[in-house]
Amino acid sequence: MLRILIALTFVSCTTTRETPNLVGQDVRLTFLHTSDIHSRLFPYNLEPSRADEDFGLLPQNAPFGGMAQMATIVKEQRATANRSLWLDSGDCFQGAPIFNMFKGEAEMRALSLMGMDGAVIGNHEFDLGAPNLMRQIDNWSQFPLLAANYEFSPTSNPAGERTMADVAKPYAIYDLKGLKVAVIGMANWSSMTGIFEGGNSLGIRPRDDAEVVQEYVRLLRPVVDVVVLVSHLGLDEDEGLSSAEVEDVNEALPLEGVDVILGGHLHIVLNPPKVIPNDDKGNSTVLAHSGAFAKFVGRLDVVVRVGEDNSDPDKRSRVTAFDFNVFPVDSTIQPDPEVTNLLWPYSIAINREIDLQGVFAYVDLEEGEKITRNDNSGGDSQLGNMVARAMQVRSGIEAEFTITNSLGIRADFERGPLNIEQMFNVFPFENSITIIYLSGSEVQETLDFVSRKSAERGCRTQAQVSGIWFDMVCGGDCPNGEPACAKNISLGEDCRGGDSSGPIDPSKCAPLDPDGLYRVAVNDYIANGGSGFEVLKRNTSKQNTNISLRDALIDYLRTQTPCERSVIDASDSEGQSVFENYGDVSCLDQSIETHDGRIRAVFE
Repeated sequence: MLRILIALTFVSCTTTRETPNLVGQDVRLTFLHTSDIHSRLFPYNLEPSRADEDFGLLPQNAPFGGMAQMATIVKEQRATANRSLWLDSGDCFQGAPIFNMFKGEAEMRALSLMGMDGAVIGNHEFDLGAPNLMRQIDNWSQFPLLAANYEFSPTSNPAGERTMADVAKPYAIYDLKGLKVAVIGMANWSSMTGIFEGGNSLGIRPRDDAEVVQEYVRLLRPVVDVVVLVSHLGLDEDEGLSSAEVEDVNEALPLEGVDVILGGHLHIVLNPPKVIPNDDKGNSTVLAHSGAFAKFVGRLDVVVRVGEDNSDPDKRSRVTAFDFNVFPVDSTIQPDPEVTNLLWPYSIAINREIDLQGVFAYVDLEEGEKITRNDNSGGDSQLGNMVARAMQVRSGIEAEFTITNSLGIRADFERGPLNIEQMFNVFPFENSITIIYLSGSEVQETLDFVSRKSAERGCRTQAQVSGIWFDMVCGGDCPNGEPACAKNISLGEDCRGGDSSGPIDPSKCAPLDPDGLYRVAVNDYIANGGSGFEVLKRNTSKQNTNISLRDALIDYLRTQTPCERSVIDASDSEGQSVFENYGDVSCLDQSIETHDGRIRAVFE
């Protein structure tokens, strides 16, 4: 009841002005949409995916992203719209050095200056804890942060400091020249293990998403013309899939009375948007996604036929048409000078501390080749093997074997110089190495889970390993009638004798002992149960080393064989050698930690 009273108070404060009578008119409303910016406040280099290119993000227009460039697009698009809202679907924090250094201050200041109207709270906003998020919102945000499906625990504050309960609201209402729009924030909790740990370190109780949507639509539908969900719902394990493959949990919500969903967390562009029927009267919900990492700004134009009584389902306002476009954020966009000036001191500070352009290795491949995070076989990949090996052999770790989730590796190694900035593309988040002691039966259970999870993704492995080998059976004779399982698990090196599709050679490697105890390196995300690794979550032997996967991989790659002085730098138009341009750096080719069948996809 208190929540409803607060909500009604907020409505009354924002809708008391005298407004024009729009009943019976067709009114155009423009939503500008961003999501999962992940601290990409400055332009950066990456190799666009095929999907990126399909939506206009072209390699020749690098670098990509940047708040100053995004601000220009937003201003230009708003100048052509009579009624507009800029909404963001969360995760503006984490993914670049500026967040590591300034803890979200720069993100909140930039987005406020750029005129953002509202955002849902993403799971990465909590990466430095709820108190840090609260401070950044309270100190710098000039737009509402929304989360209808969170209940924040009451806390004792002797100093009288404000808490998340004071700064986060379930929804906001906007009066756009007489057109009233309610925006409900649907935050993520499936990826936030801290919600479910003992003591609930985030001080959040998640509420049932379906119940929340129904509750707030019942409350708001009678007093507004348009109801929008700005959503960060979804599952991390869906990241990296195409929009056709992804499982979008927004579609399963009770959507009667909801006109638009602006989605995030899945890192996809959904164009054209999905149209989801939501009642028996012919009404539908428009679902759109606008990508991630500041690569695109989405624009959704809708036509609203304004009704005479929004409390009557037969007479309420409704969306009758829509159009959606995405605009690439790239070097062809002139940066906004105000945002550039705001961010300039942050840029100076970062470059004083970190040499982002410093080359530490060179990817020595033929044109068109790359070191990939996914292998065509569905099993282990070269980059995944490098990451797992770097974790296993890191000084102070020295694990018997490594298991890390494939999702944690977000980009391939492209041909040419490899610098620190590119490593933030590979590891945008601050995952660290955790040491854990697992029994042989726990290892079996973990790899069985990996196999089941991978079978759901076309038998594409959802883990990368080092020091351990197994057959990932995606269909066959598995115990207890399970659809997938791990077989022939063995420890050692070169267990298939150089034949990635061959059987395990028992003379080379030792079979897993169900009663044995093993020292294993994993990342902190899956150690805490992320992506469904429940076996690791319940283990009590975990020791987080706070050594980042990014740093471990950089140090490992630096130990590889230096380039021969005759190797030409493919990125240099003048034909200089790698040594002349970067000094004595490592050369990486397809022979290092190559795909060797440590995970072999099998259909029995």
